[in-house]
Amino acid sequence: MSTTAIVGQVCSYIALTFGFFFFLYACKYYFAILIALFSGRPNRSSNGHDDGINGINRAAGLSNDLFGSSRRWQDGNGDNYFSNGDGGSNGKREEPFVSIQLPFYNEKNVARRIIQACIDMNYANYEVVVADDSRDETIDILKELHKRGDGPTIKVVHRKDRTGFKGGALQSAVEFMDPMTKYVVVFDADFMPQPDILRRFLWYFEGQNGNGSHEGENGHRFADNVLNHYENGNNNDSGDIFDRVEGWFERRRIGVVQGYQLHHLNKNENWITKGVRAEFSGGYMIERVAEEFFGSLKMITGSVFMIRADILRKLGWTHSITEDWDLTLRMYMDGYKVLYTPLIQAPAEIPKTIRALARQRMRWAEGHTFAVKKYFFDVLRSPNLTRREKLEFVYFSPYYLQSFFFLIGTFFWIVAESLVQQPWFWTATFGWCLILSNLFSLPLMSLSGLYLEQSAREDFTGIFSFIVLSYVITPFQAYAAVKGLLERDEGGWVRTLKTGSITDRILQIRIRRLFSWILPRRERVERAEMEEERRRRRRPSATALVFLTLMSSLVVWVTASAISAPAGGGQNTSLSFEYIEPAVFVNTVQTNRILTHPDYTNLGEHYHTDFFAVSDVEWRKAWSFYLHGPLERDYMMSGKPVFVLHLRTDDEVTVDIKIKIREVSENGITKDMVNNQFKDVELEDSSKEPIILEGGSVKSKKFLAGSSILVEFWFKHDSDTGITCYLDYDSKNSHSRIDFPGMVMPESLLFYIILAPAIPCTILKLRGRREGHV
Repeated sequence: MSTTAIVGQVCSYIALTFGFFFFLYACKYYFAILIALFSGRPNRSSNGHDDGINGINRAAGLSNDLFGSSRRWQDGNGDNYFSNGDGGSNGKREEPFVSIQLPFYNEKNVARRIIQACIDMNYANYEVVVADDSRDETIDILKELHKRGDGPTIKVVHRKDRTGFKGGALQSAVEFMDPMTKYVVVFDADFMPQPDILRRFLWYFEGQNGNGSHEGENGHRFADNVLNHYENGNNNDSGDIFDRVEGWFERRRIGVVQGYQLHHLNKNENWITKGVRAEFSGGYMIERVAEEFFGSLKMITGSVFMIRADILRKLGWTHSITEDWDLTLRMYMDGYKVLYTPLIQAPAEIPKTIRALARQRMRWAEGHTFAVKKYFFDVLRSPNLTRREKLEFVYFSPYYLQSFFFLIGTFFWIVAESLVQQPWFWTATFGWCLILSNLFSLPLMSLSGLYLEQSAREDFTGIFSFIVLSYVITPFQAYAAVKGLLERDEGGWVRTLKTGSITDRILQIRIRRLFSWILPRRERVERAEMEEERRRRRRPSATALVFLTLMSSLVVWVTASAISAPAGGGQNTSLSFEYIEPAVFVNTVQTNRILTHPDYTNLGEHYHTDFFAVSDVEWRKAWSFYLHGPLERDYMMSGKPVFVLHLRTDDEVTVDIKIKIREVSENGITKDMVNNQFKDVELEDSSKEPIILEGGSVKSKKFLAGSSILVEFWFKHDSDTGITCYLDYDSKNSHSRIDFPGMVMPESLLFYIILAPAIPCTILKLRGRREGHV
């Protein structure tokens, strides 16, 4: 094997390895889509009707939606209290004290907005702690707000330096929070939390007695697994089952409830914000929901989460530039868990420039990879993580390094393609399957997320922006991830500027009822709410369904094609050598030697031998074979041709063979298409076995309809002694032939793939035209 071939093969295997790495991620995304779309089971109310899930969007039904499964009492004013089940005289207890903590750094554009939102909370027992590192007008705004006399207590903790960045600021907030604090909620400055968000968070803690199990029903899947573990006798510990379950929860308790960071406020500001909006929809509505379903490790995402105050007092915040990921790993190693729900939402601002987005993602990539390097073996050795959580951690560890792997894999793929070298098992079907599966996974996940949010019709164009952004951000993210892997100390914090821009004041999104397994069962449903639910069910996003179906069907089709492809390679067309008399005309050329399909020959009736004297060190043409009849349609040659030849000589010698494949137009003009050269081919004098010559990979050579295919054999012998080469063909015993690589995916289909994005637009236009006539 030549040096070029060795280099090409090595590069192709490296590229293929990275391709399979991405394929594993793509498989997880597809499974996540299936889980999110089809794992739901409808809840039933007491009257036997579906109670739906969209009560979360109605303030009047909030207590039924979020507290329906836990016992509750109401006083004369209608205030809700959590039952502690202790049978006390009045059956109620005070609301737990909550500390809302806001990290600030030069937030003059959004400071008033977030603080006012916190002041307007529909909750009594809480405080607001602003951890401020500002050096601009934000300080004056905080002084102004601090003077107000009504509402919750507002504490401003101003630091003279930015030691530890956001983690350092949050740690100072922990040190100054009220000693009575039982839970802490963190919001970044650009968020706009709803007034009832604290009660929504508290349902997961207080409504579950702080341990993750509902009273009177199955509740969270986390609790189901525990109870099944003991009821099925899978534990050999002695003692009362309730003591053992309580001990299990003490070791594996929910410490954080993470909500949905709804990046929505300025989603229509430009193409960048639309792309990020679509990206987050897929991540929060699909990927994280699947992680919750499987009970795997879930990450705190820096904002819109409630955490038990005792955890912060115990573990504290570090100075990491990704302080949320750092705290996540330390929590899991200490036995605490993160619960994710998309039903708790707070809208936020989206970075609107490439510069801002790139710097944000570089910080995430560097900090994430650095923390993985720091805690990797500690996490794997920790007895407090399950095997499933450790597997998720291993999967998530190289998450941002994917950008670097993509660049490296692409580089080696280009080298391999330029050298026309692929592994022996490579086929066009296999390649298309791998490429399209990886290409469609993230856009399909984003589209599925938008569909579940019932906003696909208005936001689906952001998917194409997201695809472009992925490639634009890749080099920046790759550099930062490698930097985090190799550096001894983390870099500094780069702040994402908040502008306060709002283009869409939608503070909550409606979620389809497929998420019913997350919600508790409601005790009763009002008739008006049922009618509203039925009305909304009659308005599904047809555009999203059509687009989702098309993309999913394409992936399934390509995968099925790969599975059904022959084991020995791609779909091939076998053409046999024939000698016919009298001679025929093929595109103005008269010839006796033709190529034809084995099903249309008279094999076994004839036997023919061509011979050619090789007596020169220069290339000499020996024989020419023409395809019998013009091509009925365009033929795309892509892959490796294989030549099965009954070649022999008078003595055992080695020769060089060159086989040219040319196109012959209707008027007889020839055009070179493929040139295969084989050095030192060993020929024998009486061998009955054919020699098999495998040509190099051919990349998309098109033969036009109406043309013919010409195959020429050229010989060279580096010796002064002349030899004679014989080619036996046109019989069953000497079945010389060429296996042409078939085209697995027609180019016409690729054209429709490119046009696929236009389908939803067409549907929208037709729908608008129809509604206009109505």
